[in-house]
Amino acid sequence: MNINEAKALFTDAMGVYALSHSVGPLPRVCKEALNAHYFDKWETLGGDAWPEWLANIDDFCTSLGKLINASADQICPQVNLASGFSSYLSAIAKLAEHSTKRVVLMNEDAFASMGFVVSGLAQSHGLILELISADPNDESAWHSRLCQGDVLACLFTHVHSNTSIKSDIAKLIPLAQESDAFALVDIAQSVGVVPVDVSAWGADAVFGSCVKWLCGGPGAGFMYVKKDDIESLEPDLTAWFSHANPFEFDITHYKPANSAKRFWGGTPSIASYICANASINIFLSIGIGKIAAHNLALKRYLLTQLAGASELTIAPTHEQILSQGGSICVGAKNMEATAHRLQQAGVRFDQRGNIFRISLHIMNTEADADIIASCFHL
Repeated sequence: MNINEAKALFTDAMGVYALSHSVGPLPRVCKEALNAHYFDKWETLGGDAWPEWLANIDDFCTSLGKLINASADQICPQVNLASGFSSYLSAIAKLAEHSTKRVVLMNEDAFASMGFVVSGLAQSHGLILELISADPNDESAWHSRLCQGDVLACLFTHVHSNTSIKSDIAKLIPLAQESDAFALVDIAQSVGVVPVDVSAWGADAVFGSCVKWLCGGPGAGFMYVKKDDIESLEPDLTAWFSHANPFEFDITHYKPANSAKRFWGGTPSIASYICANASINIFLSIGIGKIAAHNLALKRYLLTQLAGASELTIAPTHEQILSQGGSICVGAKNMEATAHRLQQAGVRFDQRGNIFRISLHIMNTEADADIIASCFHL
């Protein structure tokens, strides 16, 4: 599949789209899938659509498993990152063998929502949020804190949203596990543009979302749970779709699913997973390796076009982008004026403090990078 074929898979009504780190652009196939598998089934089957709708969610889990190298029964759909993370923490916090461990450790640049989850569980489970204020890949910083013996879990962020720094997950996970702490990973900013292999990592749990680089829309979050741990974990939130047989309807008998779906909860949203599954299958057909290579080539090209720009003040080096995620973070002398030029040029981007976050995906071209770069040249 060449770039023009890939570009044609997505709607093109939004100018130069460089916001895939926030919400990925809409794949054309999502509308078709939603009509065929959601609205049409609802219209013709009504309440009898449930078997087909649930089969669509099973398809989502299967497709996602292929993408991250996991089996479908290790994946549980979630509304978002926080819901899965909260459910998982509530389960491991109750394990008797970890009763003296209450600290959840993450880097200070982790996604804020994940920190809020830990704070929210402070009263009910006694969990304590602690932050590593060092480079995310500073193994000594993680190790020195883990050595104190009271860390229940480490949440490692694969790609950090505000800096695009990529963590070396394969090196960090053993640090946690060697200290008898659960090794957890947030892949929301990496999945879809950076290769993810949860089986090779050996993480205890992984949390992600399809809204960003996977272009699957909001509402299709997910969690992966290591198979050997599933049956020992009992999350606080249980409801009929956490049940081994959701349609048993015996209020006096609850039996948790023997898969990751024991973390699921109540009636799920169907539409979001139908959209996400359609999008994931695009990414499987293209190949994440090809997407990652295209992204890196465009970042290199953009940096070359930005060289010598009079307004540019902050930019990674060509060497630094090799250890970063899909986004490129750049700053300008006059952020307001540069933002105005980007807007006038039809560029979709966002700003965090003194940097612009710019994301070039499989549908982006060198022509898009040229337009972006021109806004930094006066």
